[in-house]
Amino acid sequence: MAPILNPGGYSSEALSYADALQKAYRSSGQKGDFGLRQFAEQTNRNFVRGLPKGLGSRISKMLTRGKRRTPWDVVVCHSTPDVWHEDGAFSWGRVEPCPPVGTKHSIGRSMYETDALPETWVPRLNRMDEVWVPSHFGLEHFVSSGVQRNKIAVVPEAVDTDLFDPAAHEALELGGTEGLYRFLSVFKWEKRKGWDILLRAYFQEFSAVDDVILVIKTQAFHSDDDFHNKVLAEISKAQEAGGAPDQPARYKLLSEDLTLKDLPRLYQAADAFVLPSRGEGWGRPHVEAMAMSLPVIATNWSGSTDFLSADIALPLPIDGLAKAEGAVGRWAEPSSEALRRLMRWAQQHPGEAKKLGEAARRRMVEDFSPERVVSRYVLPLLRRFSDGGRTQERSEL
Repeated sequence: MAPILNPGGYSSEALSYADALQKAYRSSGQKGDFGLRQFAEQTNRNFVRGLPKGLGSRISKMLTRGKRRTPWDVVVCHSTPDVWHEDGAFSWGRVEPCPPVGTKHSIGRSMYETDALPETWVPRLNRMDEVWVPSHFGLEHFVSSGVQRNKIAVVPEAVDTDLFDPAAHEALELGGTEGLYRFLSVFKWEKRKGWDILLRAYFQEFSAVDDVILVIKTQAFHSDDDFHNKVLAEISKAQEAGGAPDQPARYKLLSEDLTLKDLPRLYQAADAFVLPSRGEGWGRPHVEAMAMSLPVIATNWSGSTDFLSADIALPLPIDGLAKAEGAVGRWAEPSSEALRRLMRWAQQHPGEAKKLGEAARRRMVEDFSPERVVSRYVLPLLRRFSDGGRTQERSEL
């Protein structure tokens, strides 16, 4: 049960698990049922229309099976915990409680981007039979926030390495970027994503004489969508602070919706990916970019540290931790100076940067493809709910 039909991190993650799990489940010869149920968000029709054709068809079949109302052996509630259980927020607890009444074994899958959880989440997490977090960072901070350690398992997020495959896509047309080194950043316009740090570092390091451009794919998130004026304001701040050139470097804003099937084409059009976020539960754009063989410059803190290593990426150090705005706990303050150095290095050493991206692609395929994550983590965990650890003649997930 997840926001399958609505764009976002939980949807992307659940889709990757479900598709691979369905294949593994059917190939095992078991007679049980595997299903999906839309949960925690309303269906987004534009998102559904933009799904790759084969994936959309497979999801539809799983959603049909998920409509069964008889008790299930195992239910995974894949969302933020505030909507779990009968008293779940936004009326989900009354309309579609997760786990449903009669569920034998309940699993909660969630994450958080700072070093502490909202207090209201903890009892909801502890009511589940098991809790899956994507990273060892998540494990540490769930436990320190009060979630029972014996309930928690680390299950990495998967990235669809077949969809995000550079060999399968033509680059998206980005007019006005020809002959330039293209930095790409993909994020929701919120403070946590570090857009202010990114703009400050970029416009201080580069000017109009540099053959570079920063391409930003974004969308509003509890904010207005006047992104152009926000960028201009950051340019002015950088110039007033000193050290920023009078003629700012090139940039391009993309705020229109992009379908899932077209998203790999955006990555294909870039030379490097950069995102100095202050905290990540995992880092979905990071691994998508890495699967597309891009060198990635990203903050070396929070959930991303489970895959962000110097042999396949350009980890960005932090200057310390600060109180998170609009959230509990603390988050990172990425180093603006280090970001400038890393971006300049990537632009001046495109061959070496490209090799990092190619190594990142190999790591994603080997360790974080849906098939690998499901076979190495998800299925072994689910089998523990079988009687005595043995596979049941009829098992239902």
